[in-house]
Amino acid sequence: MNNNKIYRQNPPAGGNANKLVVFLHGYGADGKDLIDLANPFGMALPNASFISPDAPHPCAMSPQGRQWFPIQEIPKGAIKASLGLLDLIENEAKKLNLTFKDVILIGFSQGAMMSMQCLLINHEQLGAIIGYSGALREENIDAANDQILNGKHKFSDTPILLVHGEQDEVVPFQSLERSKNLLNKIGFNVQTLSRQNLAHGIDPEGISKGMEFLKSLN
Repeated sequence: MNNNKIYRQNPPAGGNANKLVVFLHGYGADGKDLIDLANPFGMALPNASFISPDAPHPCAMSPQGRQWFPIQEIPKGAIKASLGLLDLIENEAKKLNLTFKDVILIGFSQGAMMSMQCLLINHEQLGAIIGYSGALREENIDAANDQILNGKHKFSDTPILLVHGEQDEVVPFQSLERSKNLLNKIGFNVQTLSRQNLAHGIDPEGISKGMEFLKSLN
């Protein structure tokens, strides 16, 4: 995965980064799709470095795009794919003298699934995650059994924001509540935002909520 293209934006404030924000694109897109979100999110985190890697595989349904895993492998595809992604993230963080605790994952659709899976299975705590239009299933939780003690995940104090459009025709809106409940069950406190007239996408209100969430981490 480390050979794939990574789109980058340096900290808006200049100088050394104290956070690394990793954008994880959706199925059939590529890293270029989300890197412009560094502009609004950079206002919330002016000392953050931003990266947006291409997923490792060509997309079966859109050869110009990329996929983290084949769509028919939901939910288990995210488990295997997360291991390679976590290696990439660790390498990028080390270049900045940062640790996983300084890393924030922001994913859309399949990328949101990846962000939640990384949070669940990584053996070090992440700083926070934001998931737009994602989904989580029992199998994704089960993959993290070694991180769950007495029903509680050991990193359950990690801040999480999930945002979803009520008109989403790709990942059903019910996925928001289902994902929240699965995470709540193992101790996570999840913030959510429902967007009434939004289909499968990220809108300005979702970005504003993300900025507010990121500012609260400082």
